[in-house]
Parts: sequence; structure tokens; C-alpha cells
Amino acid sequence: MSEKVILLAENIWKRYPGVIAVKNVTMKVKEAEILGLVGENGAGKSTLLKILTGVIRRDSGKIYWFGKIVEFSSPLEALKHGLMYIPQDIVLVGNLSLAENIFLGTEKKWLFKPRSEAEELAIASELFKELGVNVNPMAKGSSVGAAIAQLTLIARALYFKAKLIAFDEPTSALGPFETEQLLNLMLKLRSMGISIIFVSHKIEEVMKVADRIYVMRDGEIVKEFTRDQFNINEIIRAMIAREVKEFFPKQPVEISDKVLEVRNLSDYTGFIKNVSFYVRKGEILGIYGIVGSGRTEMAQTLIGYRRKASGEILLEGKPIVIEKPFDAIKNGIVYLPEDWRLALVYLMCVKDNITLSIANSLKLSELGLVSPVDMRKEHEIVKSFIEKLRIVPKDPYRKTMYLSGGNRQKVAVAKLLATGAKVLILDEPTHGIDVGAKVEIRKLMVELAREGKAIILISSELPEVLNMSDRILVMRNGTIVAEFRKEEASEQKVAEAAILNKAK
Repeated sequence: MSEKVILLAENIWKRYPGVIAVKNVTMKVKEAEILGLVGENGAGKSTLLKILTGVIRRDSGKIYWFGKIVEFSSPLEALKHGLMYIPQDIVLVGNLSLAENIFLGTEKKWLFKPRSEAEELAIASELFKELGVNVNPMAKGSSVGAAIAQLTLIARALYFKAKLIAFDEPTSALGPFETEQLLNLMLKLRSMGISIIFVSHKIEEVMKVADRIYVMRDGEIVKEFTRDQFNINEIIRAMIAREVKEFFPKQPVEISDKVLEVRNLSDYTGFIKNVSFYVRKGEILGIYGIVGSGRTEMAQTLIGYRRKASGEILLEGKPIVIEKPFDAIKNGIVYLPEDWRLALVYLMCVKDNITLSIANSLKLSELGLVSPVDMRKEHEIVKSFIEKLRIVPKDPYRKTMYLSGGNRQKVAVAKLLATGAKVLILDEPTHGIDVGAKVEIRKLMVELAREGKAIILISSELPEVLNMSDRILVMRNGTIVAEFRKEEASEQKVAEAAILNKAK
């Protein structure tokens, strides 16, 4: 790694109404280095990246690029100077080929001879080859997944001879194999002389490839770690400004009667086969299994999202019929999907998202307007959940799209709780959020259990299942293959059941 500084940001500030997103940040990026940028959701990481790469304007401060002060009016202008921003949620132009997406915005003026389609395909093929990947440049943008979309934008960066690529949570939508490929590709880009800013809540991944790490908290850079100083506990401590003695804050809670019982549940495809289990009042029931084990499919069959072929569902000892998700909600069973973003309407404010599932109970008038009395009721409900879940900022009228990932997830949970549900099925509730937000969500699960809720925790994080559950069910090939009480469960036993099916 060179000691040459290619990017220097000095005293960067960015304010939004009621929030200082970036506070007096000074940072540098060296030539051919991977710089990690970590912090809790809402710490200002993404905002800072967008300022550096021309996506949004800073309020004050200076940016030096190879020693010269620069002002980028757009991402394309930044890219033409050699800075590329790759967002978390990549959206290619669906009806264009990958090659056309690479060259988007670079079309020749009419006075000059434009590139032919064959030339673009040839260049795109060479770019993908340079990255060491086999990608069809003729594929449409709408037909590829997150990994290929990322590769397309990286190829675009190479075409523009980028000297710095800023990745914003690049592994959040990738599986383990694709993640490993991307991390190796980052190392390859560094060997080509390209610098990288790597923003991620997955600290272990950042530590694996980074040369230095900046920690952001409340809009500021509060700590810098060089590679020889990397220590995950110290990094986390800097992120959340408090001692983390326990990542899994499970506490004893009184467990009583069965709330939900499922008998011989099978889905219409035959994948989910004869699943039987129960969950009790105050209990956190963990469900573990490797990818493809059927955990999510089972939950979706239970709530009526997938068609049930057979089976019986009992709520507090009485049979109920669930043919569609609304039937589950009506009976007090709610489901937070693995992709919890599907539970939200981003253009709606926090208040409207939380009360969306209970609109009927607020007695809307024929004109669709809420009466003054109901508006007070609505305000009380929303305020109570904002306080209880510590949603930041506390503004109920703030659009959900402007919240950090962790706070959006809390809004999704609040939407479920507003229904007054007795059973909460949480599918990967801590996926995609930082360590501090994970702890908060886990604390919330304990609080809800203490209130008498029955909680089904579906998670691919084995430590989370082992430490947060009162009982653990293991799924494999669409059926339950093992059950463990908390005191008898171990990582080896549960993993063997999930993979080898040795446990009974």
C-alpha cells in the first residue's frame, strides 16, 4: 500500500431537519488501500460516501482529489474524475443489456461516430475478463441478481479508469460464496492500484480485507484502527460508546400455557412435510436450519402466504382456519419476513406505516379521513411504539425512506405489534443491521416475551438461536428433525442435526 493520499476530506458537515448526519468529518484515503468504514445504522456512513462521490451536496467542508479541491455536481461527474459509488440497493436499467448499463451516460455526440453494439459488447467482455469473472454482457439488467449487478458497476468503474470505488454494504444481499468472491475481488482491485472504501455492518468481513478502519458514531469519525490494531471488541466498543458485555441479552421469563400449536403441517408443493410444534406464552422458540431447510417456507405456509395442503392449527387450544395472511393477523399471528423491507411503504411516514395494519380499528370515515378522536388514538399508539422501540428520530411524520436501516426495521416490528398479536414469527429479525441494533432487537424480544407474547425466532445465526431461545427446533429438507431444550443444546449438536441429521 502506498502512503500517497488520493482523497482528503476536511471538516465535512451535512445537516437535515432535526438531524446532523455528518459532523465535522476529516478523513483520508491512500492509494491502493482498502479503507473500512463501520458504525451503527444511522452513524452517517452512507451519507458520507454520497457526499464524497457527488450523490448529495455537503453543507460545508472541503474535498481534495489528488491534491486539488473538487466540487462534484453528480455521481457521473465524480466517476469521470475517477470516483465510483456502488450503492447497497443496486438498480440497473432493466431493459438495457449489461454492456449498455456499463456505458450509460457516455453516448457520443452526434458529430462523432458512436460506438457500435458489437464494440460495446467487446469492451464489456474485456472488462469482465479483467475482473476474472464469466458474465454475459448481453444479459438484460432485469434478469440478473445482486452479485452480477455489482460486477456490472465494478466493470463500469474500470471503464472510467476509476482510482477509488466506494462500496455501501455490498455483501448485504449476497450469500456466503458470493461474499467470498467479492472480498477476493476487492483484494484484486487493490492490487491493480485501485483504492476502496468498504462500508459494512459485518465487521469480520471488513477486518478480513481492510488496511485501515474508521469508526463513525453520531455523524463523527471517533476512532481509527490500523491493521495491526484490529480487535473486534474494541471496534464494537468504539461504535456503540458503551461496554458490550452481552450480545445476547436473554433473561429468564415465566413460560406458561401453549398459545399456538401446529399439527402435521404440509404445503401444496410437498416440500414442507408433517411439521408439528408448539410455542408457549412467554417463550422464545428458536428455529434453525441451513439455507434451503424450509424454515421460511414453513412460516409462510403457517400464515397462509403459501397454500397449505394439510395440517391443523390451534390457537389457545381451539382450531383456527388460515387461508391467507389476513386470517393470521385476525387471529393474532403476525409474521416479519426475512426481507423486512417488504413490510414497509417507504414513501409513507413512520406514523402511517405503523398504523397501516390497524386502519379498520381506527374507524376511518367514508371519506377516508380519521376523526379527531381517532387521530388522538392514532397519535398515542404511534408515540408509544416510537418510545418503546427507541425509533430515531422520534418524528412520527418523517418518511420511512429517510430512516437508517435499523430504525426502519423497528418501524416494521412496530407495525406488527400494533395489531395486538399474541404470536410473533420473526424471520431473520437481526439480518442486515449493525451490532448495536441487533442487541436492541434482541432486548425487545425478551421484553415482548415478558409481556406474554409467544415468539418464534427463525435465524441462520447459530449463536443467536442458542443464546436467545428457550427451546430450539432444527429443520432439514422441509421437516423438523430435532428438538433441544436450552440447557441441552450445543453448537455441535444443533449443527449436526441441521447438516447430518444425526440428532433425534
